[in-house]
Amino acid sequence: MDFESLANSRLGIGMALSASRAMPRAAGYALAQRVARRVAKDRMLPMTRAIRANQWVVSGRKLSPAELDQAAYQVLANSGRFLFDLFHLPEGADAVFRLVKRDETFERLLRLSAEGPLVVAGIHLGNFDLVGRALAYAGWRAQVLSVPDPNGAYEQQNEMRRQAGLEVTPVSVRSLAQAARRLREGGVVVTGLDRPIPEPEAQVRFFGEPAPLPLLHVRLAMKANVPVVVASAPLDEDGRYRLETSEPIEMEGDDAVANAERLAAEAERMIAARPRQWAMPHAVWPHVEVP
Repeated sequence: MDFESLANSRLGIGMALSASRAMPRAAGYALAQRVARRVAKDRMLPMTRAIRANQWVVSGRKLSPAELDQAAYQVLANSGRFLFDLFHLPEGADAVFRLVKRDETFERLLRLSAEGPLVVAGIHLGNFDLVGRALAYAGWRAQVLSVPDPNGAYEQQNEMRRQAGLEVTPVSVRSLAQAARRLREGGVVVTGLDRPIPEPEAQVRFFGEPAPLPLLHVRLAMKANVPVVVASAPLDEDGRYRLETSEPIEMEGDDAVANAERLAAEAERMIAARPRQWAMPHAVWPHVEVP
């Protein structure tokens, strides 16, 4: 079994969970850096190639090959740290809030969610899983639409989300009907904005390039006539995570792509501020070739 196959398996996640629980934080971060250095050196790995291409586009195509090597390493090292922090913490609100800030933005999303229906479109920046767990411990109730047919690693992570109090449903006809009903009843639905999909309905312009991004969050919001909040969970210099959100964005007209691009602009702003924390292991722009 190669590295990526192991990382995407239930066995791999189980090993990571067991190891991280037993390992001091400093040692876990050091291990993440060693693994990142090894993976970043292999430019032929699909994950490494995807991260290099993503960072190349986000940089405005300005990074040199050496700078791309360093960018890929930093993204992988941050990704390892995010996973270690997610798996290292014991269950319970006290442990989670030692690493997650319960600030005004955090409280504001709780209030918005209590006041009426809302779609939250998360991006893979920082540790959204950990902050989502904190929100759940604070009483947030939401349906999380996850990837269809999840592999072992995703299913293991979905179980952790459920244990924290989130309702996780892989995308299907049934779960989409459930999400539409939840929005009609004033609830919250969470889904991703920046993960590319194999058969996109349309191309969405993202960082100036067409990208095969989903329109699911837009379609749900347009049908239910509810606003969308774009959210991420960056790591601050003090070693703690915080929630970052856009203002609630109302959908306009009947052009789903135009609405998606308005939301993507908010994601661009967040990613551009912390590009090395954008832990996206899939090629968002498959047509882009890095020199």
